[in-house]
Amino acid sequence: MSPESLTSNDQEYINGLINHDPAVIDDIYQRFATRATRFIQQKGGTVRDAAHIFEEVLLDIYFFAKSHPLRISTFEAFLMLLCKRVWEKEVERRGQRIPGLEPDETAALSRDDIQDVEDILKEGEKRRLAYHQYLQLGDDCKEIIRLCLTDNLQEDIAAQTRIPSEELPARRAICFRDLLSRIDGIARPPDPLAEKDVQDADAYLSGLMNEAGKTAYIEKLKSNPGLAGRVKRFDAIRKLLAQRVCSDTERDEFQHLLFGHRNAWFSTKESEGMPIRKYVIGTAIIAIGLATMLYISPWRKNIYSQFSSTEMQAIENDTLRLPPQVMEDFNKGHFSDALNMLNDVLVKNPNNIYARYYRGVCLINLNQVDPARTDLLTVYNGQNPIRYEAAFYIALSYLKEGNKQECLEWLLKIPESAPNYLKVQKLIEELKTN
Repeated sequence: MSPESLTSNDQEYINGLINHDPAVIDDIYQRFATRATRFIQQKGGTVRDAAHIFEEVLLDIYFFAKSHPLRISTFEAFLMLLCKRVWEKEVERRGQRIPGLEPDETAALSRDDIQDVEDILKEGEKRRLAYHQYLQLGDDCKEIIRLCLTDNLQEDIAAQTRIPSEELPARRAICFRDLLSRIDGIARPPDPLAEKDVQDADAYLSGLMNEAGKTAYIEKLKSNPGLAGRVKRFDAIRKLLAQRVCSDTERDEFQHLLFGHRNAWFSTKESEGMPIRKYVIGTAIIAIGLATMLYISPWRKNIYSQFSSTEMQAIENDTLRLPPQVMEDFNKGHFSDALNMLNDVLVKNPNNIYARYYRGVCLINLNQVDPARTDLLTVYNGQNPIRYEAAFYIALSYLKEGNKQECLEWLLKIPESAPNYLKVQKLIEELKTN
């Protein structure tokens, strides 16, 4: 039986999410997290999948309700249906399928509720796609796009990025073209925005055109409905991405509340038959405390140096074996010398994942985090024995920059079955106490 609700008005759940009310969010997890986990596990997912889907659904509702009127008949049926629909999309991305909706899953919902579920799903999937492809960009482009979407003045963006003001419009367009090409490569829209149109569209949407230029561009859109539709889509992508990447203290507070419940309600550790409510009593305060410390605590010591040490080991596979001199230089901390030899190895064998991984580590130690993350992402995205070591070093790259939240997000990608899981937990513990 579900725990007793703190409210008899289901609409208060929506209001509680909008206002990131801790009591309402706690009630949502107590009443519905276990059911969502059970459903996703029955449909081939894991506890980690359930945690991810549950958080994504709550974020989708939060973002949608902040900008659209949302009234529901029953929150439980609404939430569970949305969890199922988001999980269906995730399973489709993995090349699988799960059965369609059962009649009893929609019986408690009105026609408007079902339409709202589909609207939230559609908007959420677009946001996830834009955000995921944004994360694949180089750090320079990520920073440019983030600043552009935050309504900064051109002069301020130029100063922060050290790009001359006269070059900035072209650089903005290059980054937005890269992002759009990545999104379009997956979404495959029938009529994508042409590369030559991106710079003008960016200037128009960002309010950078003078009055005469703006008037002329509006007339151009009126006379060209196809272009107008493409610019409208570009605007929608920008707005959805801004919800995830631009500074927003309310969103950050909401996400930290969700993280505080993740370890409590979605632990992958065996609890020896202990009911989840009893387990939560023992872990919720710790998890929420960790989220709070990550949100407000300053650095007190260089945690990076404690966890960044690694030693290059001999590789048994003849095709992947690295020259002894590389190992010697790397293990002595001569990263520039090791980097040069690893570059040579990768020219001859670009698929050598060990060379790419260690090159990424060298680059981090040489403060070249952008190319380092490119290498480490390549390793992480492949099916290989060291993908979670690569994830750990991506986390460390953000830690080195003082970006605790991004560091944490990457640590949480590393499953309990990974060889470096204990090291991951120790780093999380250090983040909690410093």
